[in-house]
Amino acid sequence: MSAQARVISLSLALTGLAAAALWTAVRSGGPVHTPISIPWWGFALGFLATEALVFHIEIRQEAHSFSLSELPLVIGFFFASPWSVIAGRLVAHLLYRTLIKRQTPLKLAFNLSSFAAETAVALFIFHTLSNGDPPTAPHSWLAILVAILVADALSVFSVTAAIQWHGGDARVLTVMLTAAVTAAVNSSLSVLAAIVLWESPWAMVLFAMVAVALALAYRGYASLRQRYSSLQLLYDFTKLVGASVTAEAVMDEVLGEARKLLRAERAEVFLLDEETGACRHHFRSEDTDASTGPLVPSDPPAGLESTLVWEDVVGRRRPVVIANSSRTQSYADFLEKVAAKDAIVAPLLAEGRVVGAIMVANRMGNVGSFDHEDLQLFATLANHASVAFENGRLVDQLRREADERRYEALHDSLTGLANRTLFLQRVGEMGTARARGDQNLAAVMLMDLDRFKEVNDTLGHHNGDLLLREVANRIVATLRQEDTVARLGGDEFAILLPRLNSVDQALSSAQRIVGALQKSFSLNELSVDVGASIGIAISPADGDDAATLLQRADVAMYEAKGAGHPVMLYSPERDNYSPKRLTMAAELRQALADGDIVVYHQPKARLSDGMIIGTEALVRWRHPTQGLIGPDEFIPLAEQTGLIEPLTFFVLKSALEQCRQWNDAGHDINVAVNLSVRSLLDPDLSSRVEALLAETGVPGSHLTLEITESGVMADPDQAIALLERLAATGVKLSVDDFGTGYSSLSYLRRLPVHEVKVDRSFVFRMATDPSDATIVQSIIELGHNLGLRTVAEGVEDQISWELLRGMGCDVAQGYLLSKPIPAQALTRWMDDVHRASFSSVEPTPEVATYEPAVAKTSECPGVPALASIR
Repeated sequence: MSAQARVISLSLALTGLAAAALWTAVRSGGPVHTPISIPWWGFALGFLATEALVFHIEIRQEAHSFSLSELPLVIGFFFASPWSVIAGRLVAHLLYRTLIKRQTPLKLAFNLSSFAAETAVALFIFHTLSNGDPPTAPHSWLAILVAILVADALSVFSVTAAIQWHGGDARVLTVMLTAAVTAAVNSSLSVLAAIVLWESPWAMVLFAMVAVALALAYRGYASLRQRYSSLQLLYDFTKLVGASVTAEAVMDEVLGEARKLLRAERAEVFLLDEETGACRHHFRSEDTDASTGPLVPSDPPAGLESTLVWEDVVGRRRPVVIANSSRTQSYADFLEKVAAKDAIVAPLLAEGRVVGAIMVANRMGNVGSFDHEDLQLFATLANHASVAFENGRLVDQLRREADERRYEALHDSLTGLANRTLFLQRVGEMGTARARGDQNLAAVMLMDLDRFKEVNDTLGHHNGDLLLREVANRIVATLRQEDTVARLGGDEFAILLPRLNSVDQALSSAQRIVGALQKSFSLNELSVDVGASIGIAISPADGDDAATLLQRADVAMYEAKGAGHPVMLYSPERDNYSPKRLTMAAELRQALADGDIVVYHQPKARLSDGMIIGTEALVRWRHPTQGLIGPDEFIPLAEQTGLIEPLTFFVLKSALEQCRQWNDAGHDINVAVNLSVRSLLDPDLSSRVEALLAETGVPGSHLTLEITESGVMADPDQAIALLERLAATGVKLSVDDFGTGYSSLSYLRRLPVHEVKVDRSFVFRMATDPSDATIVQSIIELGHNLGLRTVAEGVEDQISWELLRGMGCDVAQGYLLSKPIPAQALTRWMDDVHRASFSSVEPTPEVATYEPAVAKTSECPGVPALASIR
């Protein structure tokens, strides 16, 4: 049954109850020995007056209201027939709610049936209990109180039922308690009025004068108290805003205090674009239990500038109040766009011009709405906020911060290209344009570099980054300005070509990209050649949404790699080519079972004395036909196919068993294992790690689990809870690649970590780039200030070693010590040489492709020599 049908049924039931109760009350004969008889229209005037005179009490943003409707009802018990009382009340409510409140027919019918039932039940109970006694008899007082309480309870239950059926929230117990207290007070006042009228009707004039004076005094007191409270809040607001020194702090204080001052559910600021005058930046603060953290700009509601309210506020610089009872169409349009029930909007000024608008919306409490007194208070608040912005020149700063955040959120930090988020957004815009009638073709390309891993491993990540930047520049140079190039991660790029005339145009663009990348790249006087494989999906033939187009471009790209062609179009007939990866997934599963997955270790040395203190466990796959495969090639596959869980625990168990062997042999070595994003989403991870520690007999302090910022950001709350459970077991936690994620500083203080690893991209360049050296120094100092150990990755030369030691870094890891090697080779070396100089370092047989030139000519005292491994 719908909510409307339920309300109609309840209204009919209340009408039936009213008829039955009234008939019984009429049969009782009504009042006896009445000194005066009041006609029905007298009660209509009395009830109409009590409807108009409603008192409101607001306590901690909760509003309560009461009236003196019991007064004419109690007088009717003694001075009129039941027919006169109920007729007068229904006529009064019909006039008030039709002419003043203008209620809908359904709501009006419900209210009239509710009032009829409430009044009839009260008359029935009183005439049943009072036995015709006058108001001076105490027995009548009890009858009055019971009648009023039962009638109020009936009203509360019927109203709350209607509210809940329409999706509202009604607190029955709170309303009942308030109604009971109000009923007791009003009943006592009503009995006094009835006694006065019974004994001397003219004395009612004095009683009315006293009652009116008290009512006016209360209203004056309530208004004065409200103004005092508002002034106090406004004073507190000016102090808080004056003490704020940053744009974000001022904005946070303005919105938070605006909500408190106006008792609003939310507060918002809209800032105009300086050049176009359009509403561009939007900040919002809501009344929620959750911690909102720093304010983040978002897109303002669409079509805001087209409303008359916006024209009044921004164009004419006039504050506007919109009550929830307003029926003006322009106000209703504005409330619909901002999704609010009522609001106040005022202009924000800076340097004599309008720079935006500030708004509070949704007055809190059960009754009332924003009024003109609130408007004056809010306009004063807006003026104070404007002064704060103007004095601190914070509006421009806010624009810059918003633009920077928006740019960082949508662009790749290495290449400056669009990132996955912006690329998906652009593809979505293309789909929207097509839905509006755009008939042009579009293409989505997915491109993967060939031989990039060889460059990265041989020349280091610094040169790999240089290569990616140059690749990005060449791709952009070959395309149109309207095309979008994005770096999705690693060496994978995506390209969107909108508004194409033909498929050949997409193929021609792809061939130009391939041709541009075929020319050699110069990296630090080294000539490097790479190739590219490009898969193309055409919209709308191959799909309209981003996920489908990327997936099919991915299929075409892997087909191009397999066929040895640089460019391939997606073909549904050949979509079954992707089983190559399915085959590889099956082989990976079998490799886990057959023991073809092995764990290598890269040592870590203490910078102060060169002592080896631990290793990082790194997984490798000994493939029967492809040889040794690095983790970059099969870890993503393991994550996609669900094999990451058994793979992670295989590495964990192998590393812990090796750690146990090293410690038994007298080598106090800790081991570190990387956790994937999926591992941080596994609620059983902590218990399984604890079980492995118990099984291998390794103390938790000898195991370090390395996490990435992106892993934490996948689900911050769940990840932090899991890391806290892991830390409780004694396991050490390390943040890998620290400094590359946008969440570094904001989340580091919340994570129960013991160590941060300075990302290799900064370490590579710090000897030649002062800014990178500054970043490394800052990260080391930040870690130490937080009581964390610092580990530098990618230490490839003695200069970096010395710089890091001078900066106070704790631990180093990189090719200067060793590439990842099998545990047996590292064990033999530790058995032979405990501590030595680095004057004769040579690569181990397993990693003979790399030989640091600096190590041949320099000495690094205290660093273990790995040449003896041979």
